[in-house]
Amino acid sequence: MIITLIGFMGCGKSSVGKALAVKLGWDFADSDSLVELGEQMKIPKIFSNYGEKRFRELEYMYIGKTIDRYDSGTAPGKHQGRNIIFSLGGGAPTYAPTARLIKERTFPIYLKCPVEELIENLRIDGTENRPVLAGHDLETRVRQLVAEREPVYSGCARMVIYPYSITPEIIRSIRFR
Repeated sequence: MIITLIGFMGCGKSSVGKALAVKLGWDFADSDSLVELGEQMKIPKIFSNYGEKRFRELEYMYIGKTIDRYDSGTAPGKHQGRNIIFSLGGGAPTYAPTARLIKERTFPIYLKCPVEELIENLRIDGTENRPVLAGHDLETRVRQLVAEREPVYSGCARMVIYPYSITPEIIRSIRFR
């Protein structure tokens, strides 16, 4: 099974996803890390060199390759049929091909946080590696982007849950396909 974690930056997709994967004995992947590794470039550099549209295309490509490796119905490989928790970048579902891909081939879970918590988490974590926040007032920009993305996240998700409420038992109870 492929569980994709979606939600706004700072909601805990990577930290929650890693912890769940360890507890379940599943694999874990993070789309931002895959893009940076594959392109040998940090995300802000990709944005500044090629723009957000090209970044979303690259992100889609790496998400698709990972799904192909784990989906038991596609290309054979050492990951075929294994379970994975796959954390996606906060803007990944805003690119229509990515939204379609994750809705059709994974079980997307929207990790939903109150906006105030997202803002606080981003203040603590820093925003230097988050190009969509660069040059903006943090609180204003987060509120704007959350308002824009909320319908996208909700439209993709098969489950909506507060990040720290998700447990291995909830994941085990999911029946997909």
